[in-house]
Amino acid sequence: MPVIVAIICSVLLLGLATFQIVLLVGIPLARFAWGGEDHYLQPQFRGYATLTVVGCVVGAFAVLQGANIALVIPILASQVACYVYAVACFGAFILTARSRSLTERRVMLPVFVVLSGLFLIVAIAGHI
Repeated sequence: MPVIVAIICSVLLLGLATFQIVLLVGIPLARFAWGGEDHYLQPQFRGYATLTVVGCVVGAFAVLQGANIALVIPILASQVACYVYAVACFGAFILTARSRSLTERRVMLPVFVVLSGLFLIVAIAGHI
């Protein structure tokens, strides 16, 4: 079960990273992210979008490691990383819930809730 959950989580994270890259390239989809006030990603959010891409790739690696798919780092480190990512995704959920953009809330809130839950499942499954 944790293997399937980890794969789903990795696919979602890589999709989120791809979305951020699309925003960085200049495709007018910023109404779905970063406050949703403009169609294009504003310059002040470019650094955050880049960090999000890196964070998503590291998170995908951590969740795959936590489910024993990729065995590179100690399992305890990957479990801790999965807990940290679960909290971070829940924090992103809280921040997105406060957004003034209804479009952003409708699209991103479910993504962050699902990611948080998937990370939590993988982290807890490592203790069993």
